[in-house]
Amino acid sequence: MNPKIIAERNNSLILFEKGRVKTVPNTTYNQVKYRDYRGERIFYEFSDDVYIQETFDDGIFNAFMNGETIQMRDGVQVTTSIQRHKEDRDDDTFSKLFKNLYFIERKTELMGEMIAVFGDRVVVKTTKNGDSLYIVDERFMVNDKGVSHYMNDLGTWQFLCTVAQGNLSKMTLQTKIGDIELGSTELTIMGKIGFLLSPDITDTVFFEQLTDKLKDVLKAEIEVGV
Repeated sequence: MNPKIIAERNNSLILFEKGRVKTVPNTTYNQVKYRDYRGERIFYEFSDDVYIQETFDDGIFNAFMNGETIQMRDGVQVTTSIQRHKEDRDDDTFSKLFKNLYFIERKTELMGEMIAVFGDRVVVKTTKNGDSLYIVDERFMVNDKGVSHYMNDLGTWQFLCTVAQGNLSKMTLQTKIGDIELGSTELTIMGKIGFLLSPDITDTVFFEQLTDKLKDVLKAEIEVGV
């Protein structure tokens, strides 16, 4: 016997199932799960190529878009996107959710594709924790949080105060599921990489943090037009 909602309160739903009464939180997920799907696994199609299928674990979904698959674990966000699509055919809510999680899941791969335009001057390395480090000319580095470093005379990374340059209001990446707009952290990373590829030595805040050896190298490169 499928569970049936027998009472609804502000914070909870009262269910009757197999001769027993139980209480669950009154969330969007439980509303959809028990009112629309009678306790069964949730399946919903936004279009032929975009749909979700709940796994055998409540609130965990396999999501599909244009042949790409990710897993979603926030049942409230998923069911909210279902309700909005049912009400006014709103595709944006689910699309934004999918693209955000897709980028997070494939960040290393997707950022690597963007970094590739800089050629071998920028190398991506992955730490033991799975974080990415963007190494510029083997002397500067920008980490996953958008924080800059420089290589000191001892061969270790040291914090470097830099400000991302240029217009960083928007940047998009073309993917199999459509264009994904980069978040603020990724925009900062790209901006700082751009600056460190061609650093402005007249920027005293930046330049005076460097070692004398690195300063001399940068000056020499400018003199010979490197």
